[in-house]
Amino acid sequence: MTQEERLHIARNLIVAGIEMAFQVTGSGLAALEETETAMGAFLAAHNAKLTAEVEAMETEGNA
Repeated sequence: MTQEERLHIARNLIVAGIEMAFQVTGSGLAALEETETAMGAFLAAHNAKLTAEVEAMETEGNA
């Protein structure tokens, strides 16, 4: 399976999660708020890696 195929599946899972939050809450806005909560958890779990990636991008921008 290619990376693009795996990313396509990942995107579909994200959409399914948002749809489930919408079904549970009955609100599009609440579903998006749940997405924000999930993103916060992701960022907390991967903060060190994301920080390194941002620093690398900033370094490349200054080169």
